[in-house]
Amino acid sequence: MPRQLLAVIVLAALLAACGDGGRPPPAVLCSPRAASAPLAGRIAFHSNRDGNLEIYVMNADGSEQMNLTRNPAQDAFPSWSPNGSKIAFSSDRDVNSEIYIMNADGTGLRNLTSSPGNDGSPSWSPDGKEIAFSSDRDGNLEIYVMNADGSAQRRLTNNSAADNQPTWAPNGERIAFVSDRDGNAEVYVMEADGSRQTQLTDTEGRNTVPAWSPDGACIAFESTPGPQQNIDVFIMSTDGLGVTNLSNTPASDGVPTWSPDGFHIAFVSNRDGNGEIYAMSADGSSQIRLTNNEAVDSFPSWSATP
Repeated sequence: MPRQLLAVIVLAALLAACGDGGRPPPAVLCSPRAASAPLAGRIAFHSNRDGNLEIYVMNADGSEQMNLTRNPAQDAFPSWSPNGSKIAFSSDRDVNSEIYIMNADGTGLRNLTSSPGNDGSPSWSPDGKEIAFSSDRDGNLEIYVMNADGSAQRRLTNNSAADNQPTWAPNGERIAFVSDRDGNAEVYVMEADGSRQTQLTDTEGRNTVPAWSPDGACIAFESTPGPQQNIDVFIMSTDGLGVTNLSNTPASDGVPTWSPDGFHIAFVSNRDGNGEIYAMSADGSSQIRLTNNEAVDSFPSWSATP
């Protein structure tokens, strides 16, 4: 075979493997299915039903809702540890926002951060050894990581934009996050050490609150694709391709979190007049309401622990 022809064949194969825009195809196909298992586990969320934001937990079917924090401060953005024994959250009970952890029953409260800035949006690493979070301690919001006991706090991003809402991939190798470095909020992904920061979404609207599927094949997120469009829950492959609207209602739907078995997604919607927690199959079907009150319930986090 002539050398020139061989070179053309090799180049064509490489381009085909790279797919759209020269990006490599996803390692695992993002193809969510209708649920074949019942709702299981527990969901933590924050609610202002008692006058200020508190951390609540409930069974995945919406039963046995319970206030864990009971504090006059604003307690928000809960995140379960991988083994379900602890919940990290942010609170301004020490004037500025800090990261706290507590046991799953609300006992054993401990402050992990103590900086002059505001620390929030905690996310546990899959092995439970680290917590990623956002902080403006250096003048603008950046992504940081620390050991689960609060030690070894270090910055992963460093730019003049606002980087926020980190979430770990199930294998612990990458972190998705939100940044407005290109003019509006978009979903990015980086290696767990902060390297290879890559933009995944690119729309005129806002794309926020990313959440990895348990198999690592998909990222759910909330999006307002255009200035005149409402918020919906979308899903995409981890290379940013295959974007699909899952909730697709005239209301505002967002803040997705996956069930540990990958069959369901909990999210927040105002379709019934105020923010409530809903659940749906991972393909967007079978949407049901889990909370029902006159307050705002938001930022669900799902644990396999019963």
